[in-house]
Amino acid sequence: MSNAFGVAWRIPCPGLRPLSLLPPNPATTTLRSVCRDLRISPPWRPYSISRRSFSPLNPLSSPTFQSAGLVPKFFPFAFPSRSFQTSGHLRSQPPPVEHGVHPCSQPLSAAEINAIFGRGRFSPEAGNRIIAVLQGRRLAGTLDLDLPDDITHSARQPAINAALKWLRANHPLDEDAAILARIDKEYYEEEQKLIRRAENLGLYKPQSGSYGAERGESNDPFGKSVLQEAREKNEARLLEEQEQKRREWLEGEELDRERQQQQIQNTAVQKFEEAPTLEVRERADPSQRPVLAWVQKHYIKGTDYDIDLEKMTTARRILPTLGVTLLTLVLCYAFALNYEPPTQRGRMWPDTPPAAATAMAIIGINLGIYALWKVPPAWRMLNRYFINAPLYPHALGVVGSVFSQQTFSHLAANMLVLWFIGTRLHDEIGRGNFLPLYMAAGVFGSMTSMVAHVMMGRLMVTSLGASGAMSGLVSAWCMLKPDDRLTVFFLPREWQEIISVRGSVFLTGIVAFELFNLVSPFRVARVDHWAHLGGYLVGAIWATAYNEEREKKRREEMTWFEKLVSE
Repeated sequence: MSNAFGVAWRIPCPGLRPLSLLPPNPATTTLRSVCRDLRISPPWRPYSISRRSFSPLNPLSSPTFQSAGLVPKFFPFAFPSRSFQTSGHLRSQPPPVEHGVHPCSQPLSAAEINAIFGRGRFSPEAGNRIIAVLQGRRLAGTLDLDLPDDITHSARQPAINAALKWLRANHPLDEDAAILARIDKEYYEEEQKLIRRAENLGLYKPQSGSYGAERGESNDPFGKSVLQEAREKNEARLLEEQEQKRREWLEGEELDRERQQQQIQNTAVQKFEEAPTLEVRERADPSQRPVLAWVQKHYIKGTDYDIDLEKMTTARRILPTLGVTLLTLVLCYAFALNYEPPTQRGRMWPDTPPAAATAMAIIGINLGIYALWKVPPAWRMLNRYFINAPLYPHALGVVGSVFSQQTFSHLAANMLVLWFIGTRLHDEIGRGNFLPLYMAAGVFGSMTSMVAHVMMGRLMVTSLGASGAMSGLVSAWCMLKPDDRLTVFFLPREWQEIISVRGSVFLTGIVAFELFNLVSPFRVARVDHWAHLGGYLVGAIWATAYNEEREKKRREEMTWFEKLVSE
């Protein structure tokens, strides 16, 4: 309903008041007449329609409105009359008790009631009831209607006015707006009744669509959205697919167990490995433990269960790895022959010593691979190219495993050896010899470990790490400096003189320790002894060749007299 009607006769005042609540004056008398016109009897009764039932009625044509001078010259809206009277059957029933809305969270005290109405005029219960009923009428916009009988009989006009004055001073609100909202609501209800009645009689039809048609979300008059329906269907489909994947994931545990048993039944794995190695772990429910299920999915993706192990012969496991190892050795030799150190201005870190720069670069690569092992989506790539797995080996794994560590203790031990021994060796032989020695010792050590485990049938043993490269560096240093004494760097200087050993003795001792662990039934340390021995071998061969080459150059630079004296 348009609010033009309310605006037409609305006068500036704190609120509309019934005649019984205001002092008699011409303005309020006119306003009382207007409010009374809003409660005229309906022109029709239930189950009967008079001639005026569907005729447009204009309440502004009332003599009261005209006499009050509140009717504008042009008012384009027509309103049906409204009725608030009940039928005779309902009039016989007692009206419901009106409790109102108390403006305060707690009832007013006797002193506050006396301050509003005067001392001894009303009890606290009666005073609070008057306040609550009037506040409820203000909120509902029904101040123009008669008050309940108990209040009308007990409270006179001055008391009601005092209560309204107190409410308007302490709890102000727009009473005119409340009345207009009530008029709009009542008009809308009457209009809907007339429309439904006319629809039933076939006398009234909407301009488009149909009455009672299904509305859209949030009571949208345009109906249901096609895009919203498509979205709901897609969401339901995605949820169904997600549930299907969850069921397949949980049911795939038994299939994985059967597949793994079929793959290893023709191999010698079960003879050397313990039972827990071959067991398939229970899968986590993604809806209950999503993180664990996510990790398990990437773990399964990183395992090559689709390889036909029956076709993986010993030759197919060893020959590709052997070919990559030989190619790496050739490239390392070519690099050592053709390497030219950069000038001071051409270096990336000109203020850093070359040995420290080389060591830091290698440490950074190892740290990066170590960090990738903590990221489950990277496991599939790492299991292919950064670890040696004799069961289903990848040839490039012997190269990537030289920079790969899964535990921090393993990484820290190798990098300490690189920093304290590798940098000294780097200063001795230069970068052109250091890098080929590092790669050759690491790759050859990885190949030695993989071949040894394949030949012994220990196909489930995996190996990785820079231990083979570190073994090559230690071996080369001990061969080049056999008389230098090695000690523990963190010991006091006095102790280092006592607890030290010559390089040749140290190399002999650690090689003997590795061999003892291989033949002994007791495991002193769980390390890859085959990779260490391969690294020691490469370092010793390289150091021997380097010493011979250095001796050859020294003799070529000697004069004939120096050669005669040396002989």
